[in-house]
Amino acid sequence: MERPQYSTRVVLVMITLLLSMQLGFSQSTTYRDSIYKAYSRGKMDKWLKIMDTCEKNVDRDNVVEQFELISYYYGYTAWLVGAKKYDTAEVYIDKSEQLIEELLAESPENPTLLAYKGAYIAFTIGISNLKAIYLGPKSMKYINKSIKLDSTNIQGNIEKGNSMYYRPSVFGGDKREAIQYYVTAVESFEKQELVVNNWMYINTLTALGQAYEATDQIQLAKLCYEKIIRIFPNFMWVEDELYPDLLERHNLK
Repeated sequence: MERPQYSTRVVLVMITLLLSMQLGFSQSTTYRDSIYKAYSRGKMDKWLKIMDTCEKNVDRDNVVEQFELISYYYGYTAWLVGAKKYDTAEVYIDKSEQLIEELLAESPENPTLLAYKGAYIAFTIGISNLKAIYLGPKSMKYINKSIKLDSTNIQGNIEKGNSMYYRPSVFGGDKREAIQYYVTAVESFEKQELVVNNWMYINTLTALGQAYEATDQIQLAKLCYEKIIRIFPNFMWVEDELYPDLLERHNLK
């Protein structure tokens, strides 16, 4: 008599995971607006406080909330690695990987989770470049599988774009190819209406603008930054730094 209950639970879990696959990441607004405000003003101390609250309150039976928490871990870990705060970064890599593995146990073919798995391996490479030789292919295996399962998956395209952008050309990196993946991710955000106060959307647009400039597509970079300023006023990184620097470097008005 227990079998039908178990089967029902499995079906419900799979439906929720399938929805998460389509979303790319959580649409929950519980913390989204606050996280966006912290990100747009460069207040990572506030990001940490919001993330800690999310971590304490996340429902471990709610897949959408868990995806939301992973996305906050992801953004904070990326910042920690960039700031060379490696010891703290390793703490959040461990937390994230544990949560990702738990979700993958329920849905091993989830493209978003596979992309995140590849991303966290890449974070480890960022902490120790010496590990790139054996961890690089492992990271790409998960990212490539994500895109193979869903060619328009947001996280898969972001990670593929990041890999192509930051990997040295002698190891297969290609900034022009990175642009294609960033564009696909941006289009998926917009088609799924995951734009309003979404830190990851604006971050991907910013990466796209930087990739355009790095490949000497200056007018496209300018238009990309202007789009960000129009949609997301007061985003300090672009409005106060990247856009005016672009104008000055290339004598643009």
